[in-house]
Amino acid sequence: MTTRRSGETLLVCSSPSPDSAEHAALGILVNAVRRDAPSVEVHDVPADMLRADQGRNGPEPGRPPVRVAVPLTLTTGTDVTDALAIALRLDPTLRVAAPLGPDWVLAEICVQRLVEAGARKDDTIVLGVDGSHHAAAIDGISRAARLLSAVWGGPVHIGSVRGPDVPLTEAVDIARAYGHRVVVASYVLTPGRLADTIRHCGADLVTAPLLDGGVPDQRLVTLVLSRFHQALDVGVRSVTSLRA
Repeated sequence: MTTRRSGETLLVCSSPSPDSAEHAALGILVNAVRRDAPSVEVHDVPADMLRADQGRNGPEPGRPPVRVAVPLTLTTGTDVTDALAIALRLDPTLRVAAPLGPDWVLAEICVQRLVEAGARKDDTIVLGVDGSHHAAAIDGISRAARLLSAVWGGPVHIGSVRGPDVPLTEAVDIARAYGHRVVVASYVLTPGRLADTIRHCGADLVTAPLLDGGVPDQRLVTLVLSRFHQALDVGVRSVTSLRA
């Protein structure tokens, strides 16, 4: 349980999407965050619709309200983090937390998904990602693969749906040259079109996304709240360079 310090609001920010499965999974996560932090004011806000007055119930005497935007994205260099950078320029009082990933917690959940899918140690593992031309996102994806490799205990390759990395379908074909089954670890947050694209990449096994539409992994809920508290405790406007 979290004790709220006067005037603090958690703005959970994602990318607006018409995909009902994605929207539902994010809603379940936000409700879990509210459940675990009942004394914190939590708002679910699309990143590109963040207003300067969002989450403000009026200033308290001697203390201005503190709003922390936590991007529900797995790396920097996404449309969510870009939108929050614009919001920060428009409202210097806003604090922007680090994105959820890359992080050891996400690597651990990915490994759990691999085990649940039936992956074996002699399988060839490919990290299936959205991909990006943004340098920060490319670095984040590379680090995510290294973290997954460390937790899984074996090499992890990268295949992307878009961007400069090896296309996912090609990465799967290349991985078959090792003579083992190919298992794709989905490095996506929610079900939806991206997860569906990764699922149909031609691998022998493909894991579920980090949020599968059911009860969220408690570690993921805790990670959202950790990012919130990091931004508060650092005491700066933006801590997007932080990594756990």
